[in-house]
Amino acid sequence: MFKEGNLLKFSPFIFKNGACPKNKFFVVLKEAENAMILASLPTSKDHVPADMQLKEGCMEIPDRQINIYIFLAKQNIAIHPDTQLPFSFNLNTFIYGADIDSYPVTVFQEQIENGETKVELMGRLTEEQFSALKDCLKGSKMTKRRFKRML
Repeated sequence: MFKEGNLLKFSPFIFKNGACPKNKFFVVLKEAENAMILASLPTSKDHVPADMQLKEGCMEIPDRQINIYIFLAKQNIAIHPDTQLPFSFNLNTFIYGADIDSYPVTVFQEQIENGETKVELMGRLTEEQFSALKDCLKGSKMTKRRFKRML
């Protein structure tokens, strides 16, 4: 389940910082050593400056400290490996380079076993989307150096 390129839905996601758990999507960016994964929690919160037009893909503006990967609403971005059904977000959805993080898979497995959360595979990002997303994050000044090396 926690394979690179997978788009998962946690019901609910239990945040490391103790924030109130809520349902969240989760993109696995990289499988790392010691059962760690590098991932992003996409959000529908739009922090794109009002003077900029939304377009699908990477938005990198270093002088404004902006690095965002944008999935436009209703655009197919993933395919479920079993059903071959496409997946799209209902709202414009954003991945911010500054917000990617690493997570221990064992914590998620314990949460699932204890009934604290449920994880559903929504699909695998298309090769084009996944490659573009990783390139966007790797090339950003907003992504932490240690995460760039992992990508």
